[in-house]
Amino acid sequence: MNISYKVDAEKVLEGFRRAPRVMSRNLDKGLDRAALKMVRTAQDKVRDNDSIAFSLLVQSIRYQRTGPLERTVWPAANYARYLEDGTKPGYMPNGYALAAWLKARGAANPKRRSFALAKHIFKHGTKPHPFWQPSFETAEPEMRRIIAQAVERGVSEVFGT
Repeated sequence: MNISYKVDAEKVLEGFRRAPRVMSRNLDKGLDRAALKMVRTAQDKVRDNDSIAFSLLVQSIRYQRTGPLERTVWPAANYARYLEDGTKPGYMPNGYALAAWLKARGAANPKRRSFALAKHIFKHGTKPHPFWQPSFETAEPEMRRIIAQAVERGVSEVFGT
């Protein structure tokens, strides 16, 4: 999912013509803050989801500057998609990862139970535990506000208003 924020206001465009570095600096700060808002919201949603045993997924959510005035936020953990969308039957999960997950949740004899759980997942799949889309829906209004404030700061700095 993408969020785009397009500004057509003549004053903003004039600000970029007069002082592109000033406008870019202000917008870069705002975009970094907006991206960080998405990161923190997603991390909180994963914690609230009660579907993690370790903090690997939480720690893997990050953002990067991917272009001029562009940020990308993503979870780097390879299993994030399985948590978000669930899995269909026929997927055999890693038994060691399941054993560690069961152990962290306090299950008795996690090694033996991990095989039974893997067979159950293979036969039935897993339910989705969405965190990304709900995080985006929660964070989007605040991200837009942060970006709008950054635009206003840039315009104020350029025009002295």
